[in-house]
Amino acid sequence: MLWWMWVLLWTVAVLAAAASLGALLYRTLTRQVLPTLDDLERTAADFSDRWNAAVEGRPAPLRTPAPPAMFTPVNETRAAYRSGRDQRQTARLIRRMQRKDAQGLPQRYGDLVRAEQKGLRHGPLV
Repeated sequence: MLWWMWVLLWTVAVLAAAASLGALLYRTLTRQVLPTLDDLERTAADFSDRWNAAVEGRPAPLRTPAPPAMFTPVNETRAAYRSGRDQRQTARLIRRMQRKDAQGLPQRYGDLVRAEQKGLRHGPLV
């Protein structure tokens, strides 16, 4: 090969590597760094609002911390978990039935049975 062909080959290889590195840096910047900077900006704005309110003599209320679950009786924790789980399942069931209604699709038999067990009224069949 001629010497200028080697120069051209290495130039293309270096430019391709630089483009790949630039694309990787851009992806990292847009997916990780910019959201972190946005979060930092929100935190700084909240801090400055609280600081200015405290300087003016009207302190902003802080969130009250949740009670530590360590000292909650096991039965209460279990009941709260099951209650939340049941609420999430019911909400998911309602969303699924509404979506199938909106799309004109038939309902699943199991959904109809669960809706009946939970006391939900749905259409002429339930």
